[in-house]
Amino acid sequence: MEKEKTQKTLFTSQVIAVLIAGLAICIFLFYEMMKFADDGNLTLVILISVSISIVAVFIIKYIKRQQIKRI
Repeated sequence: MEKEKTQKTLFTSQVIAVLIAGLAICIFLFYEMMKFADDGNLTLVILISVSISIVAVFIIKYIKRQQIKRI
């Protein structure tokens, strides 16, 4: 019984959907950051880089919560 729980895969359809959505958001934010960097707007470059980090943290917390649920 215990062995069956640990052999479940972490990458369910919900986790994959969150990863794809997070990747799309990060790609868009990175593209916008590069546009602002070309314009020389340092403030927005810093704000967008922080927002990319926040998106990554939310994705990691979601995956961690799913892994804890699995156990």
